[in-house]
Amino acid sequence: MIHSVAANQPSFRGVEFTPGLNVILADRTEESSRKDTRNGLGKSTLVEIIHFCLGARVRRDRGLAIPALEDWVFTMEMSLRGERFAVTRAVASPNTVVVKGLSDEWRDLPSADLMEVRSFTQAQWRAFLGRALFSLPSPGAPKYNPSFRSLISYFVRRGHDAFGDPFTHFRRQPAWDMQLHMALLLGLEWRHAAQWQAIKDRDKDLKTLRKLVDRDAVPHLGGSVGKLEAERVTLAQEIEESSRALDSFRVHPEYESIRREADQLTEQLHREANENVVASRRLSLYRQAVESEEAPSADSFEDVYEEMGVVFSQQVRRSLAEAREFYGLVVRDRRRFLQKEIARLESRISEADRRIRELTESRAGLLEILSTHGALEEMVKLQERHVTRCRELERVKDQIERRRQMESDERRVARERAELADLAARDHDERRDLWNAPVRLFNLNSQALYRAPGRLVIDTTDSGLKFNIEISKSGSDGIGKMKIFCLDLALLEFSTRRGLGIDFLVHDSEMFDGVDSRQRAAAIQRAREVAEATGTQYICALNSDMVPYDDFRDGFAFDEHVRLRLTDGDPAGTLLGMVFDPAAGV
Repeated sequence: MIHSVAANQPSFRGVEFTPGLNVILADRTEESSRKDTRNGLGKSTLVEIIHFCLGARVRRDRGLAIPALEDWVFTMEMSLRGERFAVTRAVASPNTVVVKGLSDEWRDLPSADLMEVRSFTQAQWRAFLGRALFSLPSPGAPKYNPSFRSLISYFVRRGHDAFGDPFTHFRRQPAWDMQLHMALLLGLEWRHAAQWQAIKDRDKDLKTLRKLVDRDAVPHLGGSVGKLEAERVTLAQEIEESSRALDSFRVHPEYESIRREADQLTEQLHREANENVVASRRLSLYRQAVESEEAPSADSFEDVYEEMGVVFSQQVRRSLAEAREFYGLVVRDRRRFLQKEIARLESRISEADRRIRELTESRAGLLEILSTHGALEEMVKLQERHVTRCRELERVKDQIERRRQMESDERRVARERAELADLAARDHDERRDLWNAPVRLFNLNSQALYRAPGRLVIDTTDSGLKFNIEISKSGSDGIGKMKIFCLDLALLEFSTRRGLGIDFLVHDSEMFDGVDSRQRAAAIQRAREVAEATGTQYICALNSDMVPYDDFRDGFAFDEHVRLRLTDGDPAGTLLGMVFDPAAGV
């Protein structure tokens, strides 16, 4: 419970609170002009100070962390489980929270000095408040743990965004954060929400990976398992063959010189064979010439002329005989030359055949050595290829394992989601008697505001817990605000029944903007009834023109619950003694 808020500056208008209904009223004086406004009087600033004393994060140039408040120190007196103490925090050193009055009965406290003053870090103070107000476990695993700052923000809503949806307290609040903390406040198993988010994270990562794999953007996961298995078999076969080749590989120390000699013999064989072909063709021509060349007979020559009617004289006949004799000598000499050349070519061809046989035998011996041995360089290359194939095989095996693991993870995520949905459904049913209480309390609160009671709906789905509020004519902004009011008031009463330490609820004037005057009157009266019946505290801020005096029940003395009046006629009438309009986000 909050007892008072004070500051170290004399201009600050301190305020004291009591159990039950407490109102901060922003009034408009007769001296204020039309240009004066009740925005900046300090209603929202008071909410910021409460959050500041409850360990809110401080951002430079936002909220209270502005140069004008650099020397300010705020103190809030509060009590937890009957023990009253004071919390002091300076704007200039927000990481230090000084607490006076806490006894040693609380565990995990910093040491106190002789004046019972303890110095907390901001993180220590949050952890202590989490245990004291909401019985939270110590911060740590799992990843998605309930947060004191998130929980307290449902009981001290601040900023415009906090009044947009009953189940969230800031814009773009993650679904898991909302589900986890609402589950805790409504008596459900919050760990299921943490597990759901962990599954969603894994599923998101797997879906992202699957998209990359389908686009061949992940080399180490490329190809289907079937294709990878086919590649594995091929590589294994190649490795087996190269392994056998290495086992049978014999290195000859003069392999290179033998290879060069074999190459030279091959060139020589080609040269000898080519020359032998030319000689054989010439031999064939010479043999044909010998067989076809013979000297013509004298009779045949003269017979031809006689048939033509030519008669030769004796002298001519003698000349023809001499010519015939000369030609015969020429033919005989040519025949002797051809026969001599034929003999020479036959001898040369025979010798060439012999050399070819010798060269062939010599080369065959060298080739046999080359075929049964190898060079060291070749063996090294063969080993390198073997090692490369082995590495490729390991890479493919790793790809197969990763791909199988990815597919296995996808199946496991789907299975775990289904199992968690079943578990959450069973837990939802088993805890029915527990969460029925806030549902009934919400119904009672809404029935106090409207003729037909609203409904707080809690469902379990495949993606987590789902919450909804149904109130007739809920399309208007005013009814939307009252959904938040009814839920917050139900959470306060339910938390008290469960024995949690939280026993106060704070609403800024934003809660009542746009709300029909009859519902404003009913809400304020209902808050007083619940707070007085449960021994808790409801603090709200209102503008004076929002007070529905004509709609209160007879006997309801609203002004008796006003703890502080802020005015706009003079800066001295504001909370800080100066005009100040804090930005959200402290």
